[in-house]
Amino acid sequence: MPKRFDKQIIADFGSLRRVWPTAADDRVFFTVGSARPYLPLNEQRLILYEYKPYNDTFTRIIDLTNIDKLVNTSGKSFFKRNAGIFIPAWNSEFYIYGKTYFKIFHSENLTDFRTVYVDPTGTYGNHFFANDAGNIICIGVGRGWKGKKGSISYTPLSSYLLISEDHGENWLKIYELRYPTAIYDGVIVDDLILFTARERKSVFFSINKGKTFNEIHLDSPARNAAYFRIGRKEFIIISSNDSFYLSHLDNIKFKKIKLYTVGLVLRYPIFFQRKIFLSGVGVRSWLIAFDLKLGKVDKYDITMLAGDKSACRLAFSNNKFLIGSELYGKLYAIEPNSLRELQTKDYIKLYLSSLFNSMLKKPLMRFPRITTLLQI
Repeated sequence: MPKRFDKQIIADFGSLRRVWPTAADDRVFFTVGSARPYLPLNEQRLILYEYKPYNDTFTRIIDLTNIDKLVNTSGKSFFKRNAGIFIPAWNSEFYIYGKTYFKIFHSENLTDFRTVYVDPTGTYGNHFFANDAGNIICIGVGRGWKGKKGSISYTPLSSYLLISEDHGENWLKIYELRYPTAIYDGVIVDDLILFTARERKSVFFSINKGKTFNEIHLDSPARNAAYFRIGRKEFIIISSNDSFYLSHLDNIKFKKIKLYTVGLVLRYPIFFQRKIFLSGVGVRSWLIAFDLKLGKVDKYDITMLAGDKSACRLAFSNNKFLIGSELYGKLYAIEPNSLRELQTKDYIKLYLSSLFNSMLKKPLMRFPRITTLLQI
C-alpha cells in the first residue's frame, strides 16, 4: 500500500512509477505502473486501486502483471457503472526500446478481469472516450515506434482508432492514420466522433458516427479533448502547449486561446464553476484555472509540494482535483479554492525555467534517462 503524507500528497508509491487516476459515477480508480523500464524487473508491475475520498482509504484491486507478464504500465482507465472498468495496458520498454504490445482489460465486477482486445504490434492507447450512455467507446492505439534505442520517444509510427458499440464487448478499427502521431484523446457527442492527433497537430471529426472523417489542422500539438456546455451553448476544447483551442459544437471551428505559460503543456481540461481547469506540465507542474468570462488565470504550483515536475494526470471527484505523477509515483489532491491569481513574477519564473531548460537540453541529450516531459 502507498505511503501517506498530508492533505495534498495523499499517496506515494515511489519514483519511476506512473499514477493515473480516473473518476466517474462517484467512484475513483487509479493505476500504478512502471513509468520507465529502470525498476527491478519484479517491481515493474501494473496495479489497479480504488480510492474512497469520503473516508480517505485505498483498496488494492488487482495486479494485472500477474495476469499478463507483458504489461506493466497503462493509460487512463474508463469506468461506467453499467459497463464496469476498462484498462488500456502495454509495456514501458516501448518508450526506450520500442517494444510493442497492447491490451485492453475489462471487468464488470472488479474481481474477474478478462482480455477484450489485444494487438501484439500495438504500442499505447492513453485515453478512452465515450458517449454519455457509455455504450459507444473509442480509443486510439499506436503501432510501431518512431525512436532510437536508448533515447526516450512517445511517438508511434502510425495510429488507428478503435470503436466498440456494445459497451466494450467487441472492438472494431474504423480509422487508420498512416503518420507518426498518437491518436491521443477525443469526445463523442450524439453522432459526432472527434479525436486529436498529437504530433500531426490536427483534429479529426466525423458527423456520421465514424463513417467518414474531416481533418482540421492546428498550429500546435493537439492533446486532450473535452466537451462541456454553458446554458444552451455547447463547446469542445482541445488542450495544447501553453494554450487551448475552443469551438462551438454546432460549427466546429477552433479559436486558439493563449495563456502564455511558457514551458508548460496543458492537459485534461475540466469545466467547473464556470472555469476551465487544466494541468500544466513541463518546467513546472501547475494546476491552472481559466475564467472564460474574465479571462483571468489562477494557478497552484504542485512542484512546490515535492519538487515534482511531472504531475499531470488530472481527474475530479468529491470537490477535489486529483493529480497523478508521471514519474514520481505520487497522487496529489488539490481543492479548487487553493488556486491563486497568476502574477507577473510567476510568468517570469516560468520563462527563466524554460530558458534554463533549453540551455541544458543539448548537453543532456546523450543521457538516455532525460525525458521530454512536454510529450507525456
